[in-house]
Amino acid sequence: MQRFLKAIVITTVCGVVSLAAAAVPPPDINQPLTLVQLTDIALQNNPQTKISWASIRESRAGVQLAKAGYWPLITANYNYQRNRQVNFTGGSVGAQTRYGPSISLSYLLWDFGARSGRLDAAKYALTAADLSNNQTMQDVILQVEQDYYQVLGLQALRDADEQNLKDAQTNLDAAQQRKQSGLATIGDVYQAQAALAGAQLALQQTEGNLAVARGQLAIAAGFNADTKLTLAPWQPEVTPQLPAEDITQLLKQARSARPELLASKAREQQAVSSLEATRGKGLPTLSLNANAGRNTSVIGNTRNSADSYSAGLNLSIPLFAGFGDQAAEHQAQAAIDLAKANTEQLQQQVELEVWQAYQNVHTAATTLSTTAAQLKSAQQAADVTSARYKNGLNSILDVLTAQATLANARVQHVQAKLNWFAALAALGHAVGGLTAPTGTAE
Repeated sequence: MQRFLKAIVITTVCGVVSLAAAAVPPPDINQPLTLVQLTDIALQNNPQTKISWASIRESRAGVQLAKAGYWPLITANYNYQRNRQVNFTGGSVGAQTRYGPSISLSYLLWDFGARSGRLDAAKYALTAADLSNNQTMQDVILQVEQDYYQVLGLQALRDADEQNLKDAQTNLDAAQQRKQSGLATIGDVYQAQAALAGAQLALQQTEGNLAVARGQLAIAAGFNADTKLTLAPWQPEVTPQLPAEDITQLLKQARSARPELLASKAREQQAVSSLEATRGKGLPTLSLNANAGRNTSVIGNTRNSADSYSAGLNLSIPLFAGFGDQAAEHQAQAAIDLAKANTEQLQQQVELEVWQAYQNVHTAATTLSTTAAQLKSAQQAADVTSARYKNGLNSILDVLTAQATLANARVQHVQAKLNWFAALAALGHAVGGLTAPTGTAE
């Protein structure tokens, strides 16, 4: 058990724990915040981390409670008693008063594993709580990252929608000028106006989504939803760098470093220790019992005092408990089987998360270059089409089609950057070790 606990502690000492332990005064939220600063704020303010730390304190108290079984139980008593006898004729015989202090000691010497099993189970519960706390902090960090990139992505999308709105207004102005010159019909103006309204609608929807995302980020950081957080600027260019490890190495890392999975393994050992404690309840126990006291009796005017001492060993051998011991043992064994099955299920889930995140990172990396080329070509096509329309070589439909293609390309490129950062953050979380993604706006 000692080696298991030590191995878990060594394995899970990572940057997340040191980040929480080295907490410094929170940054000024009125200044532009980086991802690292937001993460530091969230680890101190988010209710999930507070719940997790409270769970650890509860588990530590459970260990102390289990250790109390190795100490003797000492009880101090003070007895006072007054008796008066009444005979058959109704007369009283005299009052008798007894009083005096005493102290007793009860010490469990041997119980065949019940006491040690409870202590081991409490220690494994504390280990699981520590690991669950580590996982909670990583979950909070991932949530902050996702909300942070979501806000930055929507800000970039809003900028793109504003540019699309300007382009739509330019097209409308061009159509109106050509109509005034007799080179276009009123239909061209109507089509340009419809395109302008569509651009305005897209911008309004993006601004609404951005407001929702800001609220989610504020909540993740531990503030009220209406708290306005100013973020550091979005990095305009992103150069994707894929992880150096292959998928096999990442899966191996997740199995040995994912706190959630290690906590499940610790709960397995807790269930095993609980079974040992349950079996010990049905075995003999050997206890030491001792008592010392002074008893004073007063009868009339006569006072007598006497000291008493006693000590002895008590061997208790359970013989029959209504088959309760067997049922408790079966229940404890079923808890072990359940814990093992949960670990196996969780390991499959973790491996699936790593696999999906790894594939998403590769997809996001290739999508970045593709959408960049798409945006460049769409911009060139829109410029050429607009110039040809002004010279009477293209129709308004050609201009609006090219403009719609450009607007979609802008959205796709913004989404590709958001997907890259989100996929990289998800991969770091899945393998059990979060690091700042390459290209993060610091």
